[in-house]
Amino acid sequence: MSSFRAEDLVVVIPTRDRWHVLPRALDALDAQTAAGFHTVVVADGEDQPLDAVAPRSGVTVTGVPRGGPGPARNEGVDRARRDNRPLALLLGDDILATPDLVARHLDAHSRRPDPEDAALGLIRWHPEVERGRIQRWLEWSGTQFDYAHMDAGPVGWARFYSSNVSFKTELFARVGGFDAAFRFLYEDLDLGWRMEQAGMRLWYEPDAIGLHVHRYDWPGLRRRFETAGRAEYLMSARHDWFEPWFLPRCREAISTRPPNLLWQRVADWLPPGPVRQRGRGEANRWYHLQLAPFFLNAWESERDFSDLRAYLGDRFEEQRLYHHDDAVAAELEAAPDEETFYRTSEAYLYDLTAFAAWPAKLPYRAAVRRFVPPGSRLLDYGCGIGADGLRLIGDGYRVDFADFENPSTRYLRWRLEQRHLDSQVFDVDGDVPGGYDLVYAFDVIEHVEDPFAFLAALEARGRLVAVNFLEPDPDDPHMHRELPIPRLLDHAADRGLLRYRIHHDRSHFVVYGGGGGARSALERRVGPLLSRHWPGRAPSAPGGACWQES
Repeated sequence: MSSFRAEDLVVVIPTRDRWHVLPRALDALDAQTAAGFHTVVVADGEDQPLDAVAPRSGVTVTGVPRGGPGPARNEGVDRARRDNRPLALLLGDDILATPDLVARHLDAHSRRPDPEDAALGLIRWHPEVERGRIQRWLEWSGTQFDYAHMDAGPVGWARFYSSNVSFKTELFARVGGFDAAFRFLYEDLDLGWRMEQAGMRLWYEPDAIGLHVHRYDWPGLRRRFETAGRAEYLMSARHDWFEPWFLPRCREAISTRPPNLLWQRVADWLPPGPVRQRGRGEANRWYHLQLAPFFLNAWESERDFSDLRAYLGDRFEEQRLYHHDDAVAAELEAAPDEETFYRTSEAYLYDLTAFAAWPAKLPYRAAVRRFVPPGSRLLDYGCGIGADGLRLIGDGYRVDFADFENPSTRYLRWRLEQRHLDSQVFDVDGDVPGGYDLVYAFDVIEHVEDPFAFLAALEARGRLVAVNFLEPDPDDPHMHRELPIPRLLDHAADRGLLRYRIHHDRSHFVVYGGGGGARSALERRVGPLLSRHWPGRAPSAPGGACWQES
């Protein structure tokens, strides 16, 4: 049996903007029972301050161009190979190794010296953070790590967790290391699968314990699920055999009855048995319901980027996604008028693709789901590239589209064809049919000359209308027109207001139906709210116009 020494091992820690916690991780490595290994800290991004950590014996700090933790780990493992060290141990920069973690990994490889044998350590929450409800949910649900279902045998590529895993550098090099296409998350699963295809056996070593000192809050958890959405789409796109894990759970969460909040409160404390099983299942659905819109929008955004690359081919310029405002402004400046711009702009493909990645429209689509069930017929009026409609199709709706004939709608027709969808795209200069359960227009009405004529076009085609009215902002493109918002809200109320919310501090979102007449109890409750947001305007008597201009 071969025996590996500490001198055979390099510990690789990728980091970015974690210079406050990284010294604690290095302190924990200094306290290891095994001595003689080398540690390589690889900063992800040329903007990272490599001198933020004081020099230490046995530690090298280097950097790579920003590309995510995968390329950073590649650099660290490559350094191990250049130094003729046959073992690499990957740790997270917020993982505090217990004193014998390195020794446990070395022992695992000494017992299993074949190039294909790898070792997975256990990750537990650090006592500083373990009491958080989000941390408890991540643990018992298996959302982040699935240690609860592991046994002593090989645990499979899907448990290749790069926060506490070691392997022979020979096998790593054989499969090409981490795929740089994965910016964050799923890069370790992709590598684990490729390593298993090359013969890897991943053995679970529960005594090699790392303590995770990461405190999640709701904004951080939402960002992580957004990242997971993009990464899971990429994993699906690169591997035909891969079955997404979060995608079906998130789609189920938004399409079924909302679970009772009480389950989320008590699920951590239920004793083993059927009640715990049910309670945790309901609590899991509750968490997924909160996070699903962010995950699904990110999934579809990554698909948007992929579609645009494929559609434009050699003409695709990735930098235009990051500078889309400048590209739109240049095309608008060159166009003889706004109508020509809208009918000819190709820069708008980049602009609308980038804008769809933002979560700005999540509450609008949530309201659609609130008022009409999946299977309903919707019309996306002023659809552009159809980002909202395609997302709602993914939620189970039947969606058609309407806009000017322009590069955006030609691109949308291509996307529908690629997805084998039979949705129609109508030219608003021609005949656009009616009979829809709901017609919506998000961030469109501020572009038109006559907003009331625009609303009439929506109302003629749907039982319900969902639309938002934007207050002016100095940073808006000058093709945004100032809207008479009090009068537009009046109009919605007269037609039968069903929902009114202000989103993003300036977007007045309404859902309304047909007919005027006496206002409902809901409208009477909404009236005072509107008057508070519009000083000097107050609801008139029932049956009359409300929030009139003074």
